[in-house]
Amino acid sequence: MTADEMGSFRLRTVEPAPYQIPTDGSCGRLIAAAGWHAWRRAHLHLKVSAPDHQTLTTQLYFRGGEHVTDDIASAVKPELVVDPGPAADGNGHEVHYDLELAPER
Repeated sequence: MTADEMGSFRLRTVEPAPYQIPTDGSCGRLIAAAGWHAWRRAHLHLKVSAPDHQTLTTQLYFRGGEHVTDDIASAVKPELVVDPGPAADGNGHEVHYDLELAPER
């Protein structure tokens, strides 16, 4: 998708569910040896780019639910947790989130 002249964009999606990473092979053996669970918190992957700026790859997590504090990837940071509220048009929920890209070096 492309942002408008102000850098704004709108994404419509469904709220994802937590999911289990594969537990077979070497990854599964590591998880078992460490005594970890294999679950990821519900999240959206984002990759944002703009001319003359560094590309940002990140994830946004949804408040509440399972594995917010014990995500297997240890990737949930408070500043990446969003809390959807009622949409202005009354259709579902929405989140406003600002992303800032660093200039290229």
